[in-house]
Amino acid sequence: MRMNGSMGFPSRYGSAPANMPMAGPASSNSITHGLSVRGAPGAVAAGDYTIGSVTLPAGGPWHIYKIWCSFALATATAGESSGGYFLARSASGDLNPNPAPSRFSAGLSTSFLGGTQAQVMQPTAMYDVDWTAAGKAVIDLIFHIPTAVTVAPQVAIGIIFGPSRANPVPYKFSDIARAQVTAATDTAVGTITLAESAQRITSIMGVIGQGNVITAGEELIGVFRLDSDDVNFAPAQYPFVASYSAGLGANIEAPSVPVLSPIPVNIPVKGGARIDSFVDLNTAVTNAAEVEIYVGYE
Repeated sequence: MRMNGSMGFPSRYGSAPANMPMAGPASSNSITHGLSVRGAPGAVAAGDYTIGSVTLPAGGPWHIYKIWCSFALATATAGESSGGYFLARSASGDLNPNPAPSRFSAGLSTSFLGGTQAQVMQPTAMYDVDWTAAGKAVIDLIFHIPTAVTVAPQVAIGIIFGPSRANPVPYKFSDIARAQVTAATDTAVGTITLAESAQRITSIMGVIGQGNVITAGEELIGVFRLDSDDVNFAPAQYPFVASYSAGLGANIEAPSVPVLSPIPVNIPVKGGARIDSFVDLNTAVTNAAEVEIYVGYE
């Protein structure tokens, strides 16, 4: 096994061995984090639109190892495609390398013909990157509309980072919190209590879908976050595996099922820690959406 650092810890953990006991919450500087921005581009013409900026926590240096984007059409319009690409830009000048160019495909939602369109599933686009940022670095997250649209899509873009890259490892334990939600506000999903033998969270995943009757003209997109009195998670905002564009007309068929893609993380915990999960939708839905948050750990 490749070793990392002067103390010879396994590289999949970066800074501490898997069996090191914890006396209290891990330092925020020693765990994986996630930051995101959400909203609609400010116009409908083709071009770049800054959805927002993220500021990394103090400390660092931080290793940004994933960048992601999800989008959903707020209004289905016949003869129009949507999607495009997204990019990151250093606003504070302390991101190495300054990722220009850094244009990543967000995917495309192709056009349709007629007065009826099913709700369309759009997988979250996520890419491995290798960037280093200083504490409090500011990064602009930008969405590009390739061709003019009638109504701007809803977008979420984010980064995942930590003191080092977190790599996938086999599951030992996995648990779930679930809820049905409708509101576009930070809403509790549930609490997962880890086993007393727990030492490290190794993956997380959020799944969302329309749980009750689909309503025409309603998209489904958002982010989830983790919090705890036992783990210093913040910031901890992460994407769902997919988003769903609004359907059109009375005959709104169910969308396809997304590929499930857990996000590797490296978060030391103490046995029996309670992990709270929350969801924040970009826009409210009339009938409840099903939300599931999974935590894998060892």
